[in-house]
Amino acid sequence: MNEEKEKILNFALEKFLSEGFYKTSMDDVASGIHVSKKTIYKHFPSKRELVKEVSQSLVSKNHSIILEKVYSGENSVEKLFNIMQHVGKILMKVSPQMLHDLQMHFPNIWKQIDEFRTKKMSAFLREIFEQGKKEKNFINENTDLLVTVFISSVRGVVNPEFAALNKVSMQAALEATIEILLNGILTNKGKKIFNKLKDGAGK
Repeated sequence: MNEEKEKILNFALEKFLSEGFYKTSMDDVASGIHVSKKTIYKHFPSKRELVKEVSQSLVSKNHSIILEKVYSGENSVEKLFNIMQHVGKILMKVSPQMLHDLQMHFPNIWKQIDEFRTKKMSAFLREIFEQGKKEKNFINENTDLLVTVFISSVRGVVNPEFAALNKVSMQAALEATIEILLNGILTNKGKKIFNKLKDGAGK
């Protein structure tokens, strides 16, 4: 990727994260990095194409970060905790408006992202839960069931509609959901590790 295109993508990402896709115009992006709109269109033929590439870039970057955490040398609880901490940091930056705009105005792009993240997270969680059962940090329950319950619960609360209706941030909703889930699937040994990690993160 050339430097000019990367500059446009990075600025557009920050703008989209804070203000959403729909409200941000190509003029806003052009003026924000002091280039002509013609320059923007040279790399991105349409706003839809810009939204698509920004979304894919965000997913790809965070996929790589999570992948490193999954295959680190840590125990299963540490891996899961650190991944959820990372996801929480992402949600701090993502405005509910951005997710709402994707769902409402770019449904095909949202569908692709949602399918990708669900597929990848399922694989990651399966790996961690299998490791966790061997370590006796997780209860000895069917792995596919654990994965399905986990993903369904997180998807149910990490969305702009839930956040608006319950007057809670998506990050706070995620943290509460993870704690509820882990208290249900961790063994006593696993809970001790989780509580130690949680106490350390709060300092």
